[in-house]
Order: sequence, then structure tokens, then C-alpha cells
Amino acid sequence: MLVILSIIPFNIVFAIAENSSIQQHQQPNLKASDIYQYYTMVLGKDIKNLVIVIPDEGHEDPNQSPKDLRIVNQPYLPQNAVVNVGTIVTWFNADVDHPHTISLVDNNSKSLIYESGIIKNYTASRPIKLNNTGTLTYSGPSFDKGVPSYKMNGTLTVVNQPLTTSFNNTTTTANTRSPTVTTTATNNVDTISTLMVPANQLDKAISEIKGQGFGIDNQYAFTSMRGGGSTPGGDKNQVLLVLTSSGKNLNEVISALNEIAPTMPYK
Repeated sequence: MLVILSIIPFNIVFAIAENSSIQQHQQPNLKASDIYQYYTMVLGKDIKNLVIVIPDEGHEDPNQSPKDLRIVNQPYLPQNAVVNVGTIVTWFNADVDHPHTISLVDNNSKSLIYESGIIKNYTASRPIKLNNTGTLTYSGPSFDKGVPSYKMNGTLTVVNQPLTTSFNNTTTTANTRSPTVTTTATNNVDTISTLMVPANQLDKAISEIKGQGFGIDNQYAFTSMRGGGSTPGGDKNQVLLVLTSSGKNLNEVISALNEIAPTMPYK
């Protein structure tokens, strides 16, 4: 019996057997557009660390009125990830003035295997190493008194991944949805993170990101779910960035994100 991870688009389809061995799939290929459109990131065996970012206003229920909507279309970036056995995962809270917690449940045993405790603004949860194949569900409350029943959900699918990650060099602006993509094999990248920035702050953000030792693998411009000029940062156009790091330990990566995220004009 095969379990199909249907949330992944056909170009990166996984068919995962009950013993969690991969039956068929294509090369893991990081695209910010896929993360945005399909809520999913697929990583190869070369990636050792994944930082999942809780974006600003990620706690908002998408069914709220426009002025209260979240900015991006998912509560976590990425909301769903496929990773190799042994990958270390942490959650970084970039949701301004909102604490978060993460609970991780094994879908097979239904047992709770991880609780983060409170993750304060611009800090990360303690990391967890995923040593066994299987599908895990993670979630947290919104901590928003206006939507007390809303729950933030995501998934982690852990596989024996035989393939490495393909990286993409892209050039795009907030006014185009058709970036030029060149796929490359980038050696030594071992950590992946994401970041959301207002398009009118993109040049500044890229300069700061590179100054902290990150590479920028891929980017995707999108329109805020809020629309108009009401988006924090004063720009309805936003950009989702895929960040790469090589040779840094996870504490160094989180420290760098801690320097970058507060400079974004979200409130």
C-alpha cells in the first residue's frame, strides 16, 4: 500500500511506502515559488539543518477580515517539508509581538515526541533531530484572542533520501511572476532557511542577509493577502526568500537571523 503525499505538485511527487522507503520521486529542487504555491519544501540528503520560519502575522486565521489577514498564505515557511533522516529542525519566530509554541506528533504512533515551550519573538525553538522515517504533524495555537480556536498546522515527512538538492539562481522583482531560473549544483550548503521581506526593502534585506554570511538561493514575489497599502512595511508586494548557509552551526544561523529579522519594518 502506498501513501501519496498529495500536497506536493506533480513535478516533485513522492510515493512513500509504509516502510518509509522512497519508491519514486524526482530530484529535490528548491524553488521559492513552489513553497508559496504548494506550501511545500523538498530537501535532499545533503541538507543537515532546516529552519522553519513563523512569518509576521502567521498566527492570523485566513478567514478573518482583510485588515486582519496574515501576509503570506501559510502559517509556517515552509508549512510542509520533506527531509532526510538525521535532519535537524528548528522553528524561528519572526511573528512580531506574538509568542508561539510547537508540538510535534508521530502520525503512526499518535505519540507526542516534542514540545518547544514558548518561543519568544526573534528567537528559535530548541532543535530536534529527526532520526526515524515517517510522517510527523506539528502544530501550535495562534495565541490570538480574536481567533482562539484557530490552530497553526504543518507536516514533516522524514525519508531515506538518496538524492542531493538542486539549487536555483533567480532574478525577480515584485512586478513579475516569471523569474529567470538557472539550476545549479551548489556544494557544501548544509542549512536552509526562509525569510519574508517587503519588496520595497528587498535590496536592503539582501545586503544584510549576505553580510551575515547567507547565500540567497531563490526568491519569489507575491502580493500580500492584505492587499492595498495596509501591509506592515508599507508595501503590498512581498518577497519570499530561500536562504542557504554553509559551515555554520545552527546557533550561528539563528544568531544571524536574530540580527536580520528585527530590521524588517513589520509591526
